[in-house]
Amino acid sequence: MGIARFSEQWIERVKSSADIVEVIGRRVELRQSGKNYVGLCPFHSEKTPSFTVNPEKQFYHCFGCGKGGNVINFVMDTENLAFPEAVVKLAQEKGIPVPAASPGEQRREKEREQLRQVNQLAARYYYRNLRLPAGAQARAYLQGRGIGQELARSFFLGFALDEWDGLLAFLTAQGVDPAIAQAAGLVTSSKRGFIDRFRGRLMFPICDHLGRFVGFGGRSIGDAQPKYLNTGQTLVFNKGQILYGLNWSKEDIKAQDQVVIVEGYTDLISLFAVGQRNVVASLGTAFTSAHARLLRRFCSQAVIAFDGDTAGHRAAWRGMEVLHASGLQVRVASLTGGEDPDTFARTQGVEAVRVWLNTARPFREYQIDRIISQHDVETREGKLAASTELVTLLAQLTSAVERDEYIHYAAERLGVREDSLAAEVGRRLGIAGVSRVQNRRNHRRGTKRRRALEQPMEAGEDLREREVLRYLLQEPDLLREVQARGVTAQDFQDPDYRHVFISLSESISDERGTAIASKLLSLPPPGASWEECLESFLAVLKRRRLRKIEEKLSLLENDREGFDVRMELYQLLKEYYGICRDDSY
Repeated sequence: MGIARFSEQWIERVKSSADIVEVIGRRVELRQSGKNYVGLCPFHSEKTPSFTVNPEKQFYHCFGCGKGGNVINFVMDTENLAFPEAVVKLAQEKGIPVPAASPGEQRREKEREQLRQVNQLAARYYYRNLRLPAGAQARAYLQGRGIGQELARSFFLGFALDEWDGLLAFLTAQGVDPAIAQAAGLVTSSKRGFIDRFRGRLMFPICDHLGRFVGFGGRSIGDAQPKYLNTGQTLVFNKGQILYGLNWSKEDIKAQDQVVIVEGYTDLISLFAVGQRNVVASLGTAFTSAHARLLRRFCSQAVIAFDGDTAGHRAAWRGMEVLHASGLQVRVASLTGGEDPDTFARTQGVEAVRVWLNTARPFREYQIDRIISQHDVETREGKLAASTELVTLLAQLTSAVERDEYIHYAAERLGVREDSLAAEVGRRLGIAGVSRVQNRRNHRRGTKRRRALEQPMEAGEDLREREVLRYLLQEPDLLREVQARGVTAQDFQDPDYRHVFISLSESISDERGTAIASKLLSLPPPGASWEECLESFLAVLKRRRLRKIEEKLSLLENDREGFDVRMELYQLLKEYYGICRDDSY
């Protein structure tokens, strides 16, 4: 279902017909405060309400975490829906007819729905079989893996009988055309006609993130190969786009802003069993950008918890780069000795799992340590081989700050001089390498100069910072005007006010920012208008910037370092007179 089929006029009709207070009020306990409504934010944990709904303008905003938008955004964020899904849901609630798709799209959607329905019928069939006498061997296998009846029911586990046409006969009795079952990947054609694809296997139903049955994973109970057999690609099932368990774990992932990624079905189920419910499994396939984009809708952090064997390390390496490229913060929870999350959770218990995941390392550290562990760095040859691989890795880092930090870490772990490693990375990048030792000397030499520039606020400046910030908290739209006048976070000398300004600018949230914002909003209304407060604050900034330049000029008066100093003096004077003439302050 594409957004292109919805006109702007139709979308606007849906938005205007949905009362944002009523929609949000289903999830948030709201109380009226003046013209607005306030409540505890559903997107982060807080004790003091910082979540505001404006019924007149039909938007919501949280002063704690920065989340905001219209009624469609709220449905998307709280119900984990894509834009088309959210707008259709609202339209159906209000009885607004959804524009018809093209005949071709209508036909494809009908086919997709048929496949989902036949998969659901198959899931019921397999579920029943697991509980029959014929499913005894499969139940024994599950018990051996610590999966009892309750867990098996929770994940709708089933069993495919070791028969050629058990499922086929069941579906036929339900009036399902065998051709539809074949399109769903449940039966295949042979010389003897249609036969079941899955036979003698423990069955793991696979749902999409909306909970619709789209495929299966079958685990061999006996010696049949392959050990795991998945549904082949169909109109509704693509391993590169589906994550096992997301339909069960998405709310926990969102609440914790973190997802734990494992490789297999039983890894996920065993972690669920010990209370770790923010988990998905990658279906044993390479992690794709589609997987990463899907997870990015629910969280900002990912922990890769693959098996501790060689194959697990290779899969983790591939997955972390894909996740990082999507904008997720990535860490790695390593296991040793060929352990897997399933075995670890069952044998070590709740507390050990919590500690293991909480001590996951940043993925760059993992990569560096992994390279070093594959070489005998006690020998000259091993150290040189490891350093060559490390230089290749470090040169790929696009952030200079990140590159410097991990050059330091890698040099320390490898036992080589940091300057030497930095120089090699610089050569690989084709840039002249500046010694980090020299950089640190320059840093120390500049410390006295910077300290001389740090001045306390003058009387009244704190009040001007505070009043501007209070207006921004009450009217977030004013932020654009402030930024257009050149104001940045560094212009707030009070560290608390600077923190809140950054939170507003970057739409980020933490407990400190929420507490400061709540305190400011509890004060009586500002005594001056917005225009008066802003102009007064800009006048303060002008004085501060002129004062800072004067102090820099004073420090340079007795400096005799040649051309660079003369150029710096020229630039400072130019900036000084530019500020004097600038009427925007």
